[in-house]
Amino acid sequence: MDPRLSTAFRRLVGSLLILVIILNLIISPGYAAYSEDQVLVVGADEYFPPYEYIDYNGRPAGFNIDIMNAVAEEMSLNISIRPGPWYEVRSDLESGRIDFISGMFYSGERDLLVNFSDPYISVSHTIFVREGSDIGGAGDLTGKEIVVEEGDIMHDYVMGLDGSNTIITTHNQSEALLLLASGKYDAALLSKLHGDYLIMQYGLSGVKTAGPPIEIREYCVAASANASCLLPVINEGLVIIRKNGKYDEIYKKWFGTLEEREFFLTLVNIVIFILLPVIVLLAIALIWSVSLRKKLIKTSSELRNEHFQQEIVKTALQESKDKYRVLFNSLNEGVFLCEYDPEKNSGRIIEVNDTACRRLGYTREEMIDKNVFEFTRLLSSGCEELNEKLSGEKNEVSYYAEHVRKDGSVFPVHVKARLLSYGGREYVLQLARDITKERESDEREAEALKKIEMNLIQLATLNDEIRNPLMVIAGVTDMEIKDSKEIILDQVQKIDEIIGKLDQSWIESAKIRKFLKKHMEIKEEEENPGKK
Repeated sequence: MDPRLSTAFRRLVGSLLILVIILNLIISPGYAAYSEDQVLVVGADEYFPPYEYIDYNGRPAGFNIDIMNAVAEEMSLNISIRPGPWYEVRSDLESGRIDFISGMFYSGERDLLVNFSDPYISVSHTIFVREGSDIGGAGDLTGKEIVVEEGDIMHDYVMGLDGSNTIITTHNQSEALLLLASGKYDAALLSKLHGDYLIMQYGLSGVKTAGPPIEIREYCVAASANASCLLPVINEGLVIIRKNGKYDEIYKKWFGTLEEREFFLTLVNIVIFILLPVIVLLAIALIWSVSLRKKLIKTSSELRNEHFQQEIVKTALQESKDKYRVLFNSLNEGVFLCEYDPEKNSGRIIEVNDTACRRLGYTREEMIDKNVFEFTRLLSSGCEELNEKLSGEKNEVSYYAEHVRKDGSVFPVHVKARLLSYGGREYVLQLARDITKERESDEREAEALKKIEMNLIQLATLNDEIRNPLMVIAGVTDMEIKDSKEIILDQVQKIDEIIGKLDQSWIESAKIRKFLKKHMEIKEEEENPGKK
């Protein structure tokens, strides 16, 4: 290679290195004030899974912790993560006792107190309530008792509401949700993902989210005033881990299944240390399982037999019910089963047979729940009198009434009602017999008796009308000649015989009338005008 080209190449490489160093210093001015021996203290919430918390081994863990460690590794930062109660961690950052917080939600108010990196994840917050709560969203929080973590972004949010709420603060969000699940207070405000994680971890039932997310906040690394010069370094580290795939790896680890890796590691350790007892327990469990299987087979067989017997009983009950229904609907009387409420004179129909529906012109559905007195006209007794008789010693009553059809026409009925008790309640069972034909028969009998009576009266009148002329003829005959007298007397004798027969007919008609009066309970309205 030409010496001149070699020299020019070395100068170009040197210039590029100087340029890279200068650009790096411009982009990350914090390096000028940072020494590799310096330990940067990073605060974190001691219990905010899966973002940050203390694991079963007492070490910081979570999505935020892994992100902070990855950034520190890429940017060669020496950090020490110190978890603690959130309100203490936040206070330490604002006072400068620590350098960073691994994860803090951005807000304009907080930006006045601390400095923030570029956001590395968005987190939604929501309202958690108990089942049956009347809270359906943020608009329903007015005047409610709300639980929040002290110093959390939701604490800031609820402080900014109208002031009608009662705010209860806790050391962490887990405590807030557990208080809500125990029946205390009205709502808890916390991260949606964190709340779902706690519900799954503790097996909480009866707790749910209400409405859409109320806040979607950007999660950032927060820096104190003393460490703000290192924020460009933090931002650069965030860009690097996104590009090299480390961020996606961490994200999938914590949010892919919402299960903690440390939990499974601890579980493996437990299994290793108690392997022998577990084997013994498994053997016992196996023996017990075989025994249980035999019992289950026996029980299953018994259950099948019981189910078969139940099906037989069920079928028999259905057949009995069908027979009852056929018999119920085949009765010639209209049957009404009504509620009994003497104070309201209520007779609400709860069951009726087909005969009653057919005679009244209604369907069963139209009659159910109607008052039976909507179809019934009482002829003599009132509702109060009927109720008194039903409440008497025999608990039954019989009366005549008229039923009104759907088209407005009426027909006479004879009703027998009885008071029944069933299931702690009282009912009235009414059987209504249509007596239209009986009424028509009675009317025909009355008409026949009336005609007989008229015939008897006419017969008596005819008797008198015939007998009187005979008396006159007999008197005149005494004054006539002897031969004519015999002829006339002979004719009179014949007429008298006819009258005798008429008298006999009258007597027979009178006997018929007397028989009818005696056996048909018919009252004589007036004396026989023909009888003397």
